[in-house]
Amino acid sequence: MDIELHIIPRGSGKYDILDGKERKIYYVTKKRKLIGNPITTLHDANGYALYTMIRTAAGMKPSFDIIFNDALLMKAQCTSLYVDPTITFEGKDINYKLRGKKHSELTLTKDREEIGKLVTEDQANGDPIYTLTIKDKAFDDFIPLFAVATDKSFSGKNK
Repeated sequence: MDIELHIIPRGSGKYDILDGKERKIYYVTKKRKLIGNPITTLHDANGYALYTMIRTAAGMKPSFDIIFNDALLMKAQCTSLYVDPTITFEGKDINYKLRGKKHSELTLTKDREEIGKLVTEDQANGDPIYTLTIKDKAFDDFIPLFAVATDKSFSGKNK
């Protein structure tokens, strides 16, 4: 069985994450540090902060640190922007990759095994909506941040 999530940008770095029954199960907030890069936090539906994502490099190929309990869990890095767009997510015993032929259709792999897809479509207002489909046994709470990293890396390039 697969899990389907809809990741909907709400402006100013905020996102709602809905399940297949359109229930909000996660949400993402952003705050800017006085000195340094923006901090993005993934919360569960009850408001508990689960993971934090900090942009470590901007520009054409951004990168991010994903933090859990004040410790680095993994690094996310845009390794290819146009030819076979790719974002890697690597940490201790963690090896995920989002890759595709175009920005709007990416395949999610874990240790080279395909475990899901991330598809980008435009809403009526022109903003993107991300649909993440993943095998239920491969799902982890940090996975919705993969769509957020994709939005921050590839936004506007799906056209």
